[in-house]
Amino acid sequence: MFPWVNRLEPNPWAREPFYPSTHWLTDGNGIPLHGLYHNLPRHLVKEEVGDNESYAEFEMEIPSVWKGTLLSQIQVKECYRLYPSELKIIYRLVNESDSEFPFALGIHPYFRWNEDESIDDLFLFGSGFHRVKLGDYLLPEKIQKEDVVLNTEETLMGKNLDDLYFAIHGQNSYIGLFSMNKKEKLIIQGGEFYQVYTPQDRRSIAIEPMTGTGNFLHFPGGNPKTIAPKTEKQIEFSIRLDRF
Repeated sequence: MFPWVNRLEPNPWAREPFYPSTHWLTDGNGIPLHGLYHNLPRHLVKEEVGDNESYAEFEMEIPSVWKGTLLSQIQVKECYRLYPSELKIIYRLVNESDSEFPFALGIHPYFRWNEDESIDDLFLFGSGFHRVKLGDYLLPEKIQKEDVVLNTEETLMGKNLDDLYFAIHGQNSYIGLFSMNKKEKLIIQGGEFYQVYTPQDRRSIAIEPMTGTGNFLHFPGGNPKTIAPKTEKQIEFSIRLDRF
């Protein structure tokens, strides 16, 4: 899971004294990938194991080189709540500063198949979306509201996807997969934007729910979230497996 979406160019945090650092990951064009917090160390602060529900809570360790910056005053906890057929990923964010903090947050789960299986067996469905046009460097440029996609099932047979979708129904949206052969259905929820990517080997698929686009500060439709000073905010994503 890679939290904190960040495809900002120019990047408002890149001017801080700690830039560049090992906590930044960029693509071949020098644009940030995955976010500020994606590879920060975590330490376990709480763990509960049960037959029907288990819980683990991790706190992210803020680098010492961030001391004195706004980022050092944003505390993040990453929590996992596991049920027999569902995983909830919860982020608890606390803004200890005196300034409003804008952000976008997402996760990056991959779903893998065995070597002798292919995603061509799957159908993709959703709650209804607009496709987001990506420009050079794969940055969002326009929400194409003239068409509605993923409001019914469609086969993945032969389709190569690296597409971004904007949810018509906001936080109540979802994207799912189902297999007629396995009689299983997977539902991913929690985002207002979803990136869907199919690697060339056809043995996995990524469905990435996000609260906003990676360039959320520069793109008019980027949907930035904010945390007011001295307040806490919670963001939740879920992955559920059903059988039919």
